[in-house]
Amino acid sequence: MHTVKITSEFQELSLIEALAKEAFPPGEYLAPAKLIEMEEDGELDFWALYDGNTLVGFAVISLYENMCYLFFLAIRPELRSHGYGGKTLRLLDELYPDKQQVVDFEMIDEAALNNAQRITRKAFYLRNGYQETGKFISYLGVDYEILCKQKPFHFDTFQQMMKQFRIEGFIPQYFER
Repeated sequence: MHTVKITSEFQELSLIEALAKEAFPPGEYLAPAKLIEMEEDGELDFWALYDGNTLVGFAVISLYENMCYLFFLAIRPELRSHGYGGKTLRLLDELYPDKQQVVDFEMIDEAALNNAQRITRKAFYLRNGYQETGKFISYLGVDYEILCKQKPFHFDTFQQMMKQFRIEGFIPQYFER
């Protein structure tokens, strides 16, 4: 697998747009144009993921001090469950070797319609070396659990990183369970 920076000139931008709309619910969706703008402002890295010449998906990464935050990861539906998610996480370890890897995902909630998906997602990250932090974040009406690699989790750094995002309505709240 390899990465290609996504810019406004990216040839397969329409595929990225379609994947983003399919992979994320409206409350979590950020238009690729906004992500490109944030990349140009130095807020994040926006990567297309390729296996040879095949576009597999995309990843959006925010870097802050010693932290690498996986903001978005989307794999094309027909390529899911083929190992590309795990390969992407290993690729991030190679791209950002001196950074603590951090991710958040929708918190497990038995009342949620997609709770089975949430459980599967958490198991995926745990299988790939992430660990529970005991920390949670809520933004844009959704509660997320925070996982990391390379403990201890630098929660203060994470909170500072979140302050850099200039997204309308993005006012994170933190809690523990």
